[in-house]
Amino acid sequence: MSGLTVSAAEGVVRVIFDRPDVLNALSPSVLSDLVEACATIAGDDSIKVVRFEGAGKAFSAGADLPAFLAALNGADGRALADLGRRATNAIAELPQITIAGIHGHCVGGGMVLAAACDIRIAADDARFMIPELDAGIPLAWGGVEWVVRLVGETLAADLVLSCRPFRAEEALQAGFISRIMPRDQLQDELTALARSVASKSRYVLRVTKQQLLAIRGATFDARNDADALLGAFEDPESAQQGMRYVAAAIGSKK
Repeated sequence: MSGLTVSAAEGVVRVIFDRPDVLNALSPSVLSDLVEACATIAGDDSIKVVRFEGAGKAFSAGADLPAFLAALNGADGRALADLGRRATNAIAELPQITIAGIHGHCVGGGMVLAAACDIRIAADDARFMIPELDAGIPLAWGGVEWVVRLVGETLAADLVLSCRPFRAEEALQAGFISRIMPRDQLQDELTALARSVASKSRYVLRVTKQQLLAIRGATFDARNDADALLGAFEDPESAQQGMRYVAAAIGSKK
């Protein structure tokens, strides 16, 4: 799978966003592979826990906007715009317990994918941000609903509208994550937690997951997000703002 590494051992699967050269930005191909991987994992009764992590210096820098814009040429725009929602729901609907291990940048769509997990643990170097409005697009993929549910409407509005960055300490206080670990201890903590959960009865884990999904109202019906996202690509002012954002982001990496 291009940009996605999947491995399994002792009832635990690790799904790693593996494009470290671009801070694990989520291209259409990565999201398609993620949907496919989740479908395979969901049907495997030997798996009890799924870990989502990022390779290199980040969890994920969010949607790979240049890759999405390039893919729009001649493609089904709405299906492409809906891909992130499908990937988010694929994670949320997994019957296994899901854990996001977050370090470095956790931005935009990457933050939405993490939000869809049952448990989120972050390293002390984690940096969160929802920059979509600065990029001239709405927060899609069901992101607004996920963020509101986890941190509350007031803070969610602040984070989405201001596009300001925030650190792991604020994410913990807000309830977006449940633990902060020193960066060099994150992997050990994730491994210990995954093993602890995987040691429990498959039946009680499945029942508990069903209860969690019921409380969340299952997955959010965010299909109109795709139309809003596609509309932003077609709106001249939003498109120009997006081009400026991408140019600035590329320039900052040189």
